[in-house]
Amino acid sequence: MITLKGKMIEPLINLIVILVQVIGSIHNFVLMVIHWRKKPSIPPIKNPLLKLSATTLARKIRNRELSSQIVVEAYIERIKEVNPFINAVIEDRFEAALEESKICDAKLKSNDLTMTAEQLEKHKPLYGVPISIKESCAVKGMSFTCGCVSRKGMKATEDAYVVQTFKNAGVIPLLVSNVPEYCVTLHTYNFLFGHTMNPYDTRKTSGGSSGGETALISSGASVLGIGTDLVGSLRIPSFFTGVFAHKPTAGTIPLDGHFFLVDDPIFKQLLTIGPIARYVDDLYLSMKVFATSPECRLLPLFDEPVDIKNLKFYYFDNINGILGITSTTSEIRRTIHKAKQYLITKGASVEEFPQEWLQDISYMLLSTLGTLDVDSILEPDSNGSGIEFTKTILGLSQYTPMRALMQVLLENKGFLSSSRVAYYKRAMAELTLKLNNMLKDNGVLICPTWCRTASFPQIMSWETHCCVYTALANLTCTPATQIPMGFSKDGTPLGFQVISASYQDHLCLAVAREFEKDHCGWVPPS
Repeated sequence: MITLKGKMIEPLINLIVILVQVIGSIHNFVLMVIHWRKKPSIPPIKNPLLKLSATTLARKIRNRELSSQIVVEAYIERIKEVNPFINAVIEDRFEAALEESKICDAKLKSNDLTMTAEQLEKHKPLYGVPISIKESCAVKGMSFTCGCVSRKGMKATEDAYVVQTFKNAGVIPLLVSNVPEYCVTLHTYNFLFGHTMNPYDTRKTSGGSSGGETALISSGASVLGIGTDLVGSLRIPSFFTGVFAHKPTAGTIPLDGHFFLVDDPIFKQLLTIGPIARYVDDLYLSMKVFATSPECRLLPLFDEPVDIKNLKFYYFDNINGILGITSTTSEIRRTIHKAKQYLITKGASVEEFPQEWLQDISYMLLSTLGTLDVDSILEPDSNGSGIEFTKTILGLSQYTPMRALMQVLLENKGFLSSSRVAYYKRAMAELTLKLNNMLKDNGVLICPTWCRTASFPQIMSWETHCCVYTALANLTCTPATQIPMGFSKDGTPLGFQVISASYQDHLCLAVAREFEKDHCGWVPPS
């Protein structure tokens, strides 16, 4: 184990990160020269059904204005059209989905459901609606590899809790979508199924680890998806691909049936399952479905009206001076200030968030990840994490570099001494308390999701430290919603995340709805 006493390690980590940034900048320049000619966009959406929300589709199906079969067929056709461009599908169940859609329609026609449209809305609010699901959430009979070579061909023997919950709400799963190996990389790729790319620029990453889901949803190839978030895995890919996503308050959505999952309370605090959608109405509907869980204390709040001008807003557009972190671009900062000015015109109170609260957040994250009670995430016959990581760099390993690097981090306790880990864990507890006390039941924080818009896939490894922006919500157990806000000058999506106090998820969604109403929200790639 490699640890240094006192504060000796922090300057060394700073230096390493600065060197990584320099190498990453050079690498990015080289890639820009190599890929100067932009690749063709994905095919435009032609079928107007594909632009309807899941909420609208469900209403039309239960009112017999639209058949589930027609909707399922439209999405199958679109998936086949765009997947060659984005490579987001691991395994489909198109034939089974078509049969299930026909059964849905037949039951409605024959009144076998013994429910009125109003009752169906209450008990099966997504009846007949096709959705996609991140492969790390078990779907019975479907691929369940989490991108690991050692799990090749493995199938789920039962549904994950959240999958069963959505099936109970009437959905029809269409497919399982691509993930990074072990869900530990911020670009979606693995040695089994390859790279998933961004539908707005197929040279760029769709992010990770829910990048397969967000690429499909933003392409119009899925109306609604289920993803997961450990340090930003819902929000970062949703930011890169211009869609909405919600990370619920920690501990409110059961994690049963997710791979990988360990019996460590801190891990379960960091990891959450949440919805990804093109429309905020679908986030609301999904959270109501999630909230049928006895563990979920959020349901009563989603029907409460929220007046934006009565909320207290806080913001920051950059985290200064930590780990030599890459600053946010001017476009991202302008987007946040545009949002700030909009809220002021609506009569809301807006204040700058105390920057000093964030000065140690990178070390809080490092100490938390480094001390998780996780068994080795490498196979027993591996050569040790250090050797295996070196082999990944040389292309000689069965593992992706980030999986091996995560094992190095775990084995060396984040490279921090026990005293420094204890110090940063106390700092994290203090930040959690201060943030929740500041936001209470009427406060919302607006902040960046990532330092820049979608990059080339190869650059993501050099910018991993930028996940501190999203990790803020994971470390403090607070909910967060990703909101798309137009496009950068290179045509990739812009946006930001909003954070509220624990169990105040409805405030995040209310703010997302406000910005969707006045700033367009999702815009189809073409």
